[in-house]
Amino acid sequence: MSRKIFFFVRISLLLLFFLFFGSCYLLQQGSYIISYNSKAKKIENLLKDENLDPTLRDTFLLVQKIKKFAIEELGLKNDKNYTTFIPINKDYLVDVVSACKKEGFIPYTWWYPFFGSFPYKGFFKREDALKEMENLRKKNLDVLMREVDAFSTLGFFTDPLYSYMTEYSVFSMASLIIHEQTHATIWVNNHIQFNEELATFVGREGALLFIKKTFGENSKEYAQSLASMEDNKRFISLMKLLYKDLKALYSLDIDSNTKLKVKSLMIMEFRNRFRSIYYRDFHNKNYKNFASFSFNNAYIMLYITYTEDLSIFYDLYKQQEFDLKTTIAQIKQVKSQKGDPKEYLKKTLPDR
Repeated sequence: MSRKIFFFVRISLLLLFFLFFGSCYLLQQGSYIISYNSKAKKIENLLKDENLDPTLRDTFLLVQKIKKFAIEELGLKNDKNYTTFIPINKDYLVDVVSACKKEGFIPYTWWYPFFGSFPYKGFFKREDALKEMENLRKKNLDVLMREVDAFSTLGFFTDPLYSYMTEYSVFSMASLIIHEQTHATIWVNNHIQFNEELATFVGREGALLFIKKTFGENSKEYAQSLASMEDNKRFISLMKLLYKDLKALYSLDIDSNTKLKVKSLMIMEFRNRFRSIYYRDFHNKNYKNFASFSFNNAYIMLYITYTEDLSIFYDLYKQQEFDLKTTIAQIKQVKSQKGDPKEYLKKTLPDR
């Protein structure tokens, strides 16, 4: 059976699964993935073209280096992700919708076959995302729609490189690929926060190690990466303070209208404070326009999901004398365990 025929047989089986055991949503979104993947070209073959655009060539070679590093130096899964390229007339891939209770950090979740519950739902067509947002608003929830440039299909499809990614910085490209490869390597169903926090940790630290090894500790690329990480840590620490203050507000025994009014004032005060310290405390412009955004509990919960508590991973990293590959190998053991993966990892640390 040829590879092309095998591909379409596999896709047909997946469509049948979604049709009979999934939902119209999965069938529709799966069809978009299939449509995109049918246009994918192997990076290895594209690099053989002497007339290939230099920007594309540089990007492809960088991606190959990152993928090789992720496999050999970090022990992440050796698969075909990021070995194909798809040109696309967008600067992002999907619109992702999430929602949260207005007076508490209780996320709305969706359940998917095989993968479990997720606090977000992606759409390839914006009109579909807008319809979902309207349905969620009718349930009196805080709602967020954000543009996402990549996601892991967890082995159901080959995750490709898209044309808009050629504009990414080295750190952004490395952290994205390593983040998504972490998902492909370690995924615990129904523990979305663990999965996202783990991928955030490995993505950042792995990207930093890649840049240090590739460009050197004294390179501008390494200095820029450190600055980006420091800015991100500052931003997340501020978001956590707001999260903590709002969480305290929601626990008070006061009426709903009062909570919502105080919430609005607290967010306004947070914005003003952020504007006043930005140019003093931040290195780059990544968060320059943040204070002008209209954000809510769903927006805040997004950052909490990815970064609320990374300490367990950094404690393990320290225990392994900052050997990231050994740390990842230790974390892989959660796949064979039942229950809370973080609780299992805590038992491996003597001081926890």
